[in-house]
Amino acid sequence: MRLAVAAAIAATWAPGHPPSVASADAADPAPHAAVQLAALAPAPADDARRTIAIGRDGEVYEPDGKGGWAHRLASSTATPIVAAGRAGDSVVALGDGVVYRLAGNGWSAIRLVQRGKATLGAGTRSLAAVGRQLFALDQLTRGEPTRVVQAPANIIAIGASARAIVVATETGVFRITGGKLAPIKAAPARPHLISDRWALVDHGAFDLTTGKLTAWPAGLAIGPAAPAPGDALVAVGTSRTGLELLTLGAGKLTRDPLGLTGTAVGVAVDRTGRAVVALSDGRIAVRSKTGWTTTSVVDDPPAEHPGPAPATSE
Repeated sequence: MRLAVAAAIAATWAPGHPPSVASADAADPAPHAAVQLAALAPAPADDARRTIAIGRDGEVYEPDGKGGWAHRLASSTATPIVAAGRAGDSVVALGDGVVYRLAGNGWSAIRLVQRGKATLGAGTRSLAAVGRQLFALDQLTRGEPTRVVQAPANIIAIGASARAIVVATETGVFRITGGKLAPIKAAPARPHLISDRWALVDHGAFDLTTGKLTAWPAGLAIGPAAPAPGDALVAVGTSRTGLELLTLGAGKLTRDPLGLTGTAVGVAVDRTGRAVVALSDGRIAVRSKTGWTTTSVVDDPPAEHPGPAPATSE
């Protein structure tokens, strides 16, 4: 699949990768030097363990049913992946302004308009924009992307859920209702949207519904972030001691150390509290009721089915 779930903004400002914050370099040796994970595509159901990890060149690592992730589909993208998401039953991804969709036989590019680089939205509903035009990607398996609205200025970030859409443009932040754009006057300029409710800004998370800014703990650099059940926000922070999972919801911020160092590229949490954090070097940390465990993605090519031997002449 090609597109999405990190943009000039399309290429460098992608979901989970805000321009003002960054993850620290990995301190632990990479288990597979050739592996470079870039993003997580959310699970189709409420089980974080069913997320799909996407490699930098479009490699697809799917859950193997045994608690791990395996690379079986031999497919790649023409441009390096920077973000991924889910549009209905489809996995989508973004690379250098190109939107890709994943099908059973690999990735294909989606043409939104004749020219221009795309920006992929964040949140539980996938949308994309080129210039001032916003497109919904929900029904990709049934047809082409659906044009939603045209903004007054170029769209630089999108956050959406089943209930609402928020876009950040070069001139302001707007909530889309009934095909019309209503300005969110209290919103910070050029925020990094995570959903229709949450945005990352310098040193904190901004609630677009209440207008409240929550500062991150001192000494943390914030990497990938995602919406979580209960209108919460989750993010992965990096400190001198390693990675932490931060959960912000109901006015409370909790911290959960992973016991790892490295560069996080994606995070997902489900209603049971299970969490998945993907690291760039191919490791995936999984939180269950008993704590954190770590596995690494593996190559598991499909079994070969050779045809009949070539005919020979006597």
